[in-house]
Amino acid sequence: MPANAWTVAQLADDTEREITGSHQRWTAFLTTAGRLYKYPYREQLLIFAQRPEATACAEYDLWNKTMRRYVRRGSKGIALVDTSGEIPRIRYVFDVADTGARHDSRSPFLWQLEDQHMNAVHDALENRYGADDFMMADQLEHIASQLAMEYWEEHRRDILDIVDGSFLEEYDDFNVGASFRSAAAISISYALLSRCGLEPEERYTHEDFLSVFDWNTPDAANALGTAVSQISEQVLRQIEVTVKNYERSVEHERDSVSAERGLSDPGDHTGRTAPVAPGQVRINASRAASMHWCVPNFSV
Repeated sequence: MPANAWTVAQLADDTEREITGSHQRWTAFLTTAGRLYKYPYREQLLIFAQRPEATACAEYDLWNKTMRRYVRRGSKGIALVDTSGEIPRIRYVFDVADTGARHDSRSPFLWQLEDQHMNAVHDALENRYGADDFMMADQLEHIASQLAMEYWEEHRRDILDIVDGSFLEEYDDFNVGASFRSAAAISISYALLSRCGLEPEERYTHEDFLSVFDWNTPDAANALGTAVSQISEQVLRQIEVTVKNYERSVEHERDSVSAERGLSDPGDHTGRTAPVAPGQVRINASRAASMHWCVPNFSV
């Protein structure tokens, strides 16, 4: 591995050791990972180490060519390790905060879970995962536990092979599994609730995360972090799609109402322009503000 790529990879390792030994740092990482859920675990570590407040990251060409936004002069890229080729190399991404808009720029779709989305999201999650809890936070917690169990059952042999040297070394298989499911479920729940604006810091305490600290070697921490990242991404992508579909249906309804209100009176043959319907200006302005929903899907 080239020296510069090795240095960045070492930063990921160092960050991993730091966050899995501290409740505050682990939950801070989960908050960043929840926002950057389309990135894999190792890249989430590097983004957290360099720009923990990042909200939407992409490479220079995507910002410039696809989104038609410029990267501000002097902005410092976030270094990630690209292992897709034979030789690892560094690639850089920039947060949306590092970019500026042109007259024809697009903005990334940064969805927010709001009251009007709740029923649609609840139904979508119930249909996919069978979780019918009434409160959204309870539903997400239920899903996190369910998926942590499924992940353990699918990967248990691989996970049991990497616990040597960790605090789990003296545990039997049953207790390793119990620790993994507990650590993964609470971490997934925290990431999901954080991304959805449901204030997980009010719901969980330091004691809820004690099982996380058992996963204190690089291999063990990587196994836990990878599980949390992959499962959180799966659920958050489902929520994102549901919110997008809801917003598009609302936009379609607005278009229909606007078109109906803009029709001239069938009995008017004078050629005069029909009067502007009450509220039409407001509707059109609202639609213009919503156009940022229609952007290419990329890692944000």
